[in-house]
Amino acid sequence: MPDETRRHETGTDDATRGEEVRGHMVVVGNDALTQRLAGDLAGLYQERVVVVVPEPKQEHGPQLLELHQESGPISVIAGRRPDEATLRQAGVADADALAIVLDDDQAVTAAALTARSINPQVRLALRVHSGALGKRLRRLLDRPDAPTTVSSASETAAPALVSSALPHQEQVIAVSNGTCTVVSRDLPAGAQKLPPGPDIPIAVLTEAEGVLLPDPETWRPPSDEQVTVVRLRHHQETTTPKGPPAWSRMMAVMRAFVSRKLQVAAAALSAVVALLTVLTWQLTGTDLGRSLYLVLLDLSSAGNPAFGQPVARQVLQIVTMFTGMLILGLVAAIVLDSVGAVRPADGTRRVRRTLNNHILLIGIGSAGTAVVSRLVDMRRQVVVVERNPGARNLAAVRARGVPVVLGEFTSDSVWQAARGDRASAVMALTNNDSANLQAVLFAREHRPDVPVVLRLFDEGFARTVYKALREAHPQSRTRSRSVSYLAAPAFAAAMMGRRVLAAIPARREILLLAEVTVAEGDALAERTVTEAFEPGDWRVVALRPAGRGQHFDWSPEAAHRLGAEDRVVVVATRAGLGRLLRRADAPTTARPELPAQTDATGDPSQASSAAPSAASSA
Repeated sequence: MPDETRRHETGTDDATRGEEVRGHMVVVGNDALTQRLAGDLAGLYQERVVVVVPEPKQEHGPQLLELHQESGPISVIAGRRPDEATLRQAGVADADALAIVLDDDQAVTAAALTARSINPQVRLALRVHSGALGKRLRRLLDRPDAPTTVSSASETAAPALVSSALPHQEQVIAVSNGTCTVVSRDLPAGAQKLPPGPDIPIAVLTEAEGVLLPDPETWRPPSDEQVTVVRLRHHQETTTPKGPPAWSRMMAVMRAFVSRKLQVAAAALSAVVALLTVLTWQLTGTDLGRSLYLVLLDLSSAGNPAFGQPVARQVLQIVTMFTGMLILGLVAAIVLDSVGAVRPADGTRRVRRTLNNHILLIGIGSAGTAVVSRLVDMRRQVVVVERNPGARNLAAVRARGVPVVLGEFTSDSVWQAARGDRASAVMALTNNDSANLQAVLFAREHRPDVPVVLRLFDEGFARTVYKALREAHPQSRTRSRSVSYLAAPAFAAAMMGRRVLAAIPARREILLLAEVTVAEGDALAERTVTEAFEPGDWRVVALRPAGRGQHFDWSPEAAHRLGAEDRVVVVATRAGLGRLLRRADAPTTARPELPAQTDATGDPSQASSAAPSAASSA
């Protein structure tokens, strides 16, 4: 083993001491995001990549071992946890950026701290599930010359997944001075071109295909198909809204101490008291205030028999006394509920028989939990189906008040318990492509018209599935999404020192909203805003000239010439953003050999770097 370790380190040193002085990228991970990220860095950005795969026999380990044969200059170090020795072997000391996308927050934290001690100037892109830990880790590791980006792949992908299930819900994107919304509208019948307007057209879609970033001057709609135009709309900052009135805040505090069931019971008993008061007023002839007083006396069983009173008064007294007994029980329940004594320990909430128009979500892994949280925040009804009663996120989902049905989704009893026949959409978001496809096929057997969103990693498989489902159910909406496909561009851009604001789905493809700093010699420099528009690749939608304020201008002058250090917001395709952010010194020829690769057993073998990059083969 010592000899093998020295051989690895020698390979790394040889690679970094070559004539090429620019650094490489290191990715640590074991899953689909690792595979997608490494492929994007090598194929789209033309970077040299070293991938550290701790568990080569688990998750996407076998596919990761083959990356150097498929995606160009990628080297794989397998079967090693990301400790100091492994990170040094991967060349972190000379790397430009390091992405740690493990599924274990503790392992990510340890590796990030070690990497920062090895190379204080390396850019870090970290995948952390815990929001609180992520904020603290970013504050600890972030440096002006070596930024640290901390995000969750599931949180990054959740907006696009939700918008796929809610096609009429506009996607909202937070930007530096306001918000942007993604607006989809059908093109009017008979239109010969894209109608003008302040909103920026970013895609034109038919049900079968679409054109991303079309040129409004040259694009013409097909004559026999309905076209949906996707536009980007910016909203300026609004004044801070006034807080709710005092009575509203007081009611909110009271609601926090009392469950919804007890609130309903209290409202019902209050209605009964009001009804008894009105009846006493009408039947006894006393004034309304005295009638309420008599009712309250009866409710408290104060001992005031209505001898000599009309029969109606005596009956009302008996009914009121029994109502008072119910109120005493309600008061006791409120006291016990406020201390948690009457709430179920597991937070289980049953699916209401009257539930209708809800989202039926299958699988509460990281992606499913992020989508559930976003749907709840949007006040959308959602029911979760999970087959594993010990799932890690089960308690968190139930804590949000979401009903969970345990069992196999492809069971009639589970379908009925989840009210699948009345769901507005079915989302299959497990991390197993086959299981997601089975769930969607089962749902379509019971409801051929139900819209479905399924999570699929393999691109070829996803296109085949989409085509088959479209042919079988042409009138039903079908969408397939990959979490890694949606999240990888954000991590890749962070490693390049850029920021992706959002991923915007457009059928199976995505568009990226990203902040880019113009540099001398790149594709944007010395071009006007109009000239910088590359149909099908990227479009400048906002501008912040160097040294001029902190906010972007979302209606930039078409004749403004972009200069070095100008900051722009662009809408781009994945390939377009890759070309836009690609470094000027990215080589187009074969690159020096990278560190030696180890297989699953730890035996070293020389990594292959002869496979051409995407741009070279083109």
